[in-house]
Amino acid sequence: MFKVAIENDINARHPMDLRYMKFVRLMLRMIDSWPHQQLRDSQPVRFRDSRFLFIEGAGVGIGGLFYVRSHYKVLPFLEIGQTYLTIFLSIVATQRVTIAWFKSFREVITEFVLKIHLFYFRHKTKHTENVYQRINRLCSISVAFVAVEVTIGVFLFNLMPFLNNYKKGMFNQELPIGKVFEHSINYSLPYVDCYTNLIGYIVMTLINIICSYDCGMFFSGVDVCIAVIVFHIWGHLKILDHRLRTFPTPVQMRGHQSGDPGDDLMYTKEENMKAAAMLKDIIEYHGMIMRFMTKTSEAFGPTLCLYYVFHQVSGCILLLECSSLDPESLGRYAGLTVALFQLLIQVSVIVELLGTQSETLKDAVYSMPWECMDTSNRRTVLFLLHNVQEPIRLKPMGIVSIGVQTMATIIKTSFSYFMLLRTFT
Repeated sequence: MFKVAIENDINARHPMDLRYMKFVRLMLRMIDSWPHQQLRDSQPVRFRDSRFLFIEGAGVGIGGLFYVRSHYKVLPFLEIGQTYLTIFLSIVATQRVTIAWFKSFREVITEFVLKIHLFYFRHKTKHTENVYQRINRLCSISVAFVAVEVTIGVFLFNLMPFLNNYKKGMFNQELPIGKVFEHSINYSLPYVDCYTNLIGYIVMTLINIICSYDCGMFFSGVDVCIAVIVFHIWGHLKILDHRLRTFPTPVQMRGHQSGDPGDDLMYTKEENMKAAAMLKDIIEYHGMIMRFMTKTSEAFGPTLCLYYVFHQVSGCILLLECSSLDPESLGRYAGLTVALFQLLIQVSVIVELLGTQSETLKDAVYSMPWECMDTSNRRTVLFLLHNVQEPIRLKPMGIVSIGVQTMATIIKTSFSYFMLLRTFT
């Protein structure tokens, strides 16, 4: 499947001709987050306006709060914990609907599609073409994997309540005494009986399927967008690292093989001018990466902060729900637990690539033949060395750096809170 997609991408004339970019656009269009006007692209999807999606997400959260208010005294925590989880999911989903309302987000997506995408750099050298092809494969696999994972997670999330209702005999002509319908998302709504009435159950089940599907789109759409952008920034860093390490020496600039006798060890005046132009181009390239990274951090900052807080809370709740180890709980929550933890790990590991790759730039700059340059170019190299000292990281709102260390802290804390809650339940 991936070979077919890559073969079809060979003739692409624009980044949006690539398969994975089309899928990213589709996912963002489904949550009304694609900058149609700035890119002069396809029109928004009907009935997917962000205002209606915001009302939908807020409605799920408010309905869940009313359910908790009326049932927290009569239901054990393990049963009502699902509602706590859906409330937190709705909060994150509602916030992600609003991300497209901000100019910073639209500018980041527009600049990425029109300027930053590696498609515009692929033909410069053989190395940039190789990096582009590698990033293309990574993005294709990542997008397909997340799409399949979210689809399975949403399917299992809605399937298990249906199977539980079937086992309890809730679809018989006469309902079992003392039994109520089980839903994937619980509400307390006035004038609506969805727990003892079959018609109300069917209507609410259809609504829950739509809401859970939209929630999956909110999570996967933004996560995939972040992953694709980070992969391309990582590719730019690899290109920059290669340019620094292959900076031509005086011998190479004259077209000779390294080690040939009779060649001077210093650049000539004309060669220093060429080296100065190359250094200027490298500094501008590094500045472009840094500026775009700053814009990306600002655009996705609130989303990532709330996202990590959500994982901190939801992680211990999901572990607690799965701790009973009965088939019903595992069937209902195991898939969702794996999906959410995988999304956390995936985003953290992908973003960690930036810090790891940017760390190599310090050695790459120092490995340049600066000792062969004149004083002016040496000062330029020193300026560049100073600029690459700080690793390039995604630091939302300037609070904490996104990466493997933060992810490990969240997972460890979730397990600690889970053990604490386990002692009380």
